[in-house]
Amino acid sequence: MKRLRLLTFVPLAAIVALNLARPSPAAVLDQPTPVQTAAASDLSVMTYNIKGLPFPAAYGRADEVRQIGERLNELRRAGTQPHIVLLQEAFIPQAKAIARAAGYAHFALGPEASDAAALPAGGSAEQTSWLNGEDIGKWADSGLVILSDYPIIRTRKMAFPADMCAGYDCLAAKGVLVAWVKVPGQARTIAIADTHLNSRKASGVNVERANAAYLRQVAATREFMRAIVGSDSDVIFGGDFNVGHDRGRIAAQSSGGGLLAGSMEATAVDRITPGFPQNARAVAAVRRHAKDKQYFRAGSGQHLALRDLRVPSGFRDRSGASLSDHLPYIADYILR
Repeated sequence: MKRLRLLTFVPLAAIVALNLARPSPAAVLDQPTPVQTAAASDLSVMTYNIKGLPFPAAYGRADEVRQIGERLNELRRAGTQPHIVLLQEAFIPQAKAIARAAGYAHFALGPEASDAAALPAGGSAEQTSWLNGEDIGKWADSGLVILSDYPIIRTRKMAFPADMCAGYDCLAAKGVLVAWVKVPGQARTIAIADTHLNSRKASGVNVERANAAYLRQVAATREFMRAIVGSDSDVIFGGDFNVGHDRGRIAAQSSGGGLLAGSMEATAVDRITPGFPQNARAVAAVRRHAKDKQYFRAGSGQHLALRDLRVPSGFRDRSGASLSDHLPYIADYILR
């Protein structure tokens, strides 16, 4: 196989600077649904790739995505809903409607297609494959949505440049979304981030090509987070990092102090909610999948620790099939 040669690309600092120049107002939706108020020392965060893909990329997803909103609302009625939900692949209208269906009072949306198109080139490979979605423009937004029971004070978003991608992933304006949330009992806001990085084999191109794009995205993400999240802020950074068990991707995420310097990763900590036997098996499945992560780090003079992990039940259809090709999981944190 011919070795892939990469073109020189613009400095990552230029990408970050251009994205920082376009702050995003928090999108707020008023809801009549009562909001569960957690103890001041608690915060629960779910991450979930809901596979909200449009036709023809996926068939029949609208109904399954609608059911995901219903399941989240059932958790709310039981008083066990996560306070914050990080969604990925929330492309279709039914995915954007989950906030209302699940009763979340506030939400924020990630980068749009136009955000990626406005950036300079990020360093594409010499050859492109339009049959696999490259070099034909962005057909969808980032698919990133943050839902919150608590007020979102402000947001920032970064779109990867239009060519900082590989294969079918190039059709979406992937990037990073950050929302600063005012949690009751906390003097300072907490930074909550969501992302979805380039896939590997699912991208439709060879692994070498997909990994080259992935490494550039990881570097841009690391620099963006360093630039906008201060050391005095608690931060939880979740999403579909698409790392899996690929050694190159694991090394890319851990180099340079990690995607979020000084952080821990929730699924790497031995914390599982007791009480029902299937939870241990479900959490083990999330760990084996090794794509859905939550990195967390306490700010200066703050205390942020993981209490436990849980995979909520009920995210299956009437036949018993999972509502997505990813399992949702909730990390419960202690704040002081």
